Amino acid sequence: MISLFFELTKFRLSLAVTLSAGFTYILAGGANIAVMISIILAVLLLALGVSALNQYQEREADAKMARTKNRPIPSGRIEPYSVLILSMVLIVAASIIIYTKLAYLGLLLFLFVPLWYNGLYTYLKRRTAFAVVPGGLLGVIPPAIGWLAAGRTLQEPEFLALAMLFFVWQVPHFWLLMVKYDKDYREAGFPTILEVFGEEGFRIVLFVWWMLTIFCALFVMAMFGVKTMIVSTILLIMFIFSIFNGTRLLFESLTKAQASTLFHKINFFLLGIIMLLSVDGV
Repeated sequence: MISLFFELTKFRLSLAVTLSAGFTYILAGGANIAVMISIILAVLLLALGVSALNQYQEREADAKMARTKNRPIPSGRIEPYSVLILSMVLIVAASIIIYTKLAYLGLLLFLFVPLWYNGLYTYLKRRTAFAVVPGGLLGVIPPAIGWLAAGRTLQEPEFLALAMLFFVWQVPHFWLLMVKYDKDYREAGFPTILEVFGEEGFRIVLFVWWMLTIFCALFVMAMFGVKTMIVSTILLIMFIFSIFNGTRLLFESLTKAQASTLFHKINFFLLGIIMLLSVDGV
């Protein structure tokens, strides 16, 4: 039963998303452990809920892809209506918790997520490979929650720089995943980025977004500043390796294996930046 729940809610992915709220809370100067635990729990429950709702929505498409045909609903291990109920319970629970901490602003941000992700984004994903661009706004919500919970406002330049980083990162993050499972997406009827640009054209586009992600990370680092030498050194090494990996896109073919490797690298790059800035000088 626990493993089924983890599959339905994409627990590992949801947990990774949740980490950005916790680290942003620390980065914003939050020091109340109870508040941090509350917002982490709320964001986690919301991520679990919308993930389960997404599996309910895409159960027919999932049945057509080798990667997803063994998920709980298409494999027949659970009834669709049970997943729908579970997703609603998780989303409502998350909304109640966030309301107790951030009142109506937190509640509005939480309600935006299923409307944008399970509504607009899921609709657009079946019609355009560029759905990830408006979908990138979803990556801003967890850090926004962490920032607000620390008593800060979303108009501050530091947060705007952070929000831009999370928004831009979402694009290469998802496109690389799309390349990794290109055949599956095509068989299920999803438009893919390789169909739009071709392999060579996509590598150029990906290079631009990859470098833009690095530039946004540099801007965030400049906005917050780095206090310790060891963090500065690690960040410098991370930037050098990321620029090197991005530049290789212009000269090497992009295989599924390479797309998978780059997918993990850009994820660890973002997580590393936020973690290091959060603990710097603590």
